[in-house]
Amino acid sequence: MPVVAGVSQSDASRTGLAWASDEAALRQLPLRLVHALEWPPGADPDPHVPHPERTWSAHFRSGGEAVLREAVEFVHARHPGLEVEARSADGPRARVLVEQGAEAALLVVGAKRLNLAEQLFTVSPLGVTLTAHAGCPVVVAREPEHAVGEPPLVVVGVDGSANSRDAMAFAFEEAAVSGARLRAIMVRYLHRERAVGGEQADVENRSRIELSEATAGWREKYPEVEVDYRVRYGHPARALAHTAANARCLVVGSRGLGGFRGMLLGSVSHVLLHQATCPLIVVPPREGIAAY
Repeated sequence: MPVVAGVSQSDASRTGLAWASDEAALRQLPLRLVHALEWPPGADPDPHVPHPERTWSAHFRSGGEAVLREAVEFVHARHPGLEVEARSADGPRARVLVEQGAEAALLVVGAKRLNLAEQLFTVSPLGVTLTAHAGCPVVVAREPEHAVGEPPLVVVGVDGSANSRDAMAFAFEEAAVSGARLRAIMVRYLHRERAVGGEQADVENRSRIELSEATAGWREKYPEVEVDYRVRYGHPARALAHTAANARCLVVGSRGLGGFRGMLLGSVSHVLLHQATCPLIVVPPREGIAAY
């Protein structure tokens, strides 16, 4: 399966392209570059006229081909031996990428970081749509020169749900292929724990036991990966974003448990799409994806 990268003319797209090409090289997978041709209302993609090559539609397609050529050149300069395929497809970008992600190991897009006003008033940004509907893990990369600590660190959010276990499996694999350490994080709403009689020390011990149990089988499969645990308190998205500020990436499930133990609910992963400064990887549940 290839790593699929969404490509456009934006600077943010170049950020995603760099991450996707590095990941494809690490995993020794082919890279597929996909450019969506979003036709304006009323435009005819295939006009039947005497000289179709002179039409606006032909120039529009030509512009898309130029975007892909530049992307291929960028990848080859970064990773000369990488197998690269370039495709364009008619349709809205989100739909095109969801369709391509159906046969991908990873789906990668770049996105600019939104300010608070943009977060409040931007409707259905691309990352939100893809993480809700794509059938593979989705990577959203925001900063072109993200500061990564040494040795690199992969952070994974844990809440005990089935989807959280899927995220853990991916995080171990990512740490193994990239030579990174792995940090498993559980976030607790401490005041709610106290409301049912828990003390902070008990909450801490119980959380670490759950973290150890969540990683046990994967530590045996990937003995080369160094793992440590952290328990954080407060708002899950803010705690995860802060802990992963200088990480190679942050891995979360797209769904999680409800109730006061709940952590990786869809709304949290959506908040992280805006707040995480490191590349965010959202892993879908294995049992199925919401229809587009």
